[in-house]
Amino acid sequence: MPAVFGPRPVLIIFPLFNSGMKITYGLNLNLPCTVDGWPQASITWILPNGVVLDKPQTIGRISFFPNGTLQLRQMATFDKGTYICKASNSFGSSALSYPVTVMVFPPQITSTMTSITRAYRGSPVMLKCVATGIPKPDISWTLPGRTTLVPHSRYTVQGGIHMTEEGSLVIQNPVLMNSGIYKCNAKNALGTDFKSTYLQVV
Repeated sequence: MPAVFGPRPVLIIFPLFNSGMKITYGLNLNLPCTVDGWPQASITWILPNGVVLDKPQTIGRISFFPNGTLQLRQMATFDKGTYICKASNSFGSSALSYPVTVMVFPPQITSTMTSITRAYRGSPVMLKCVATGIPKPDISWTLPGRTTLVPHSRYTVQGGIHMTEEGSLVIQNPVLMNSGIYKCNAKNALGTDFKSTYLQVV
């Protein structure tokens, strides 16, 4: 009886990603995998850590949909690596690799902060601190007495000092004892940045 041969499945990917994929930390990523061939091919995804998904399912932040697409939600640095889509039928198999890079950036304080800031007794003063980075940096302030303020906390001394949701430091009623060095700190998983100013209350 003569052997029967047929075409192995063909992977059709739109768009084509020839140089890999770059995705910003925290965003979602969809990796398509469309197959053309008969008999109908089954799709398997192989993750960078070696885990094999051989049927549509959801595991944590990863979903393998019936149409062949693999979705990764809230990408993190440890999600980088090569994702392999493999299509197989009785005549053979085809595979496509997606090299994925997760983009992250260390914090950088972009707001201007002078070396000396002058404030007047009894007049509210705001020290602004704006920082960029991926993941989004956490902002904190170090006061002259080395006390650290973070969002949602309120530290009251003479003069009423607190931090806003946006990262600014507010001294509601400055007095002479509030004079000193105030340091803004920006921190994420990649590092830290800081700027400081000497507040002179007159």
